[in-house]
Amino acid sequence: MPSSKNSLEFYMLLRQFLLGLMGTYFKFLIIIVGCFHAIAWANNNHLYILHTNNTNGTLENCYCPDHPYGAIEKRSVFINNFISEHPYTIVLDSGDFLPVTKKPFLDSLIIEAYASLPYDAALAGDQELFRENVKKLIQQLDFPVLAANLENFEQHGLSDHIIIERGGYKIAVVGTIHSNVFRFYPKDIREKYSFSDPVEATQSFVDHYSDSADVIIALTHEGHDKDIVLASRVDGIDVIIGSHSQTKLDSGTVKNNCLIVQAGKEGYYIGIVKIAFDDEKNIVSTSARLVTLTLDMPDDPYIMELISAWEQESGHINRNKSKYQKGK
Repeated sequence: MPSSKNSLEFYMLLRQFLLGLMGTYFKFLIIIVGCFHAIAWANNNHLYILHTNNTNGTLENCYCPDHPYGAIEKRSVFINNFISEHPYTIVLDSGDFLPVTKKPFLDSLIIEAYASLPYDAALAGDQELFRENVKKLIQQLDFPVLAANLENFEQHGLSDHIIIERGGYKIAVVGTIHSNVFRFYPKDIREKYSFSDPVEATQSFVDHYSDSADVIIALTHEGHDKDIVLASRVDGIDVIIGSHSQTKLDSGTVKNNCLIVQAGKEGYYIGIVKIAFDDEKNIVSTSARLVTLTLDMPDDPYIMELISAWEQESGHINRNKSKYQKGK
């Protein structure tokens, strides 16, 4: 039988051996955790913005040979897939998502389609505001529709801005409309709404949030030329997401350190903005690109149901689609 002294020495040696193993294990664990943290930070030092504009009530396009593009039926799948891959993404629309002319049933279908998409906010365009039932339509959406420079915007079910928290970043979004977008409307429509100067409204917003927000975004409904003016006159806007002029900006325009983007018309494209930050949450770069929604992209079954309902109600069957599907 070993002596108590030998037993004690054996115990001490065993203890040191086990502690050594544990030390090595914990060091290894710390290294692993550090690696995962580094990977997580590498994926969290940027933010994406998906943006759309001037959908013009287009659930799907014509399948015409000269315009072989999809619309909301493709957009829905693309956005959801993108967010699953890039969770630090916000989704915005800068207006005119309803049709150019009043079509109550189609209006309702577009609202249903937009309600099914993960938008964080949208801007009210002239095609929304000239509807008598605009408040009722907007109340069916679970995201705010903005119009900061519209007098008494709350009475129409609208908001002036939204603050979004995503990926540890604070994003301040304001929406403004230029009164000139109503210049071709009947007098009763032109006189129905009163707008303050969008430059002054945006400047006030930037002054309020420049110290607390990591990113300031302006949704505008005024046209690309006026977006250039806005960026020139207001310091501190990081991104302007424009509309109304239906301009296709493949990589955006930079003016006064502000990235100006717009994604064409009819739902042909989705815009993607990437914002990169440093360790102090300062923006170090912004970039933009457009993705074309081609006909070979997958369809959202729910949106296809809405399209079928519109075809049955209106009697307008898309013959080009049938030809395209047969030819695939």
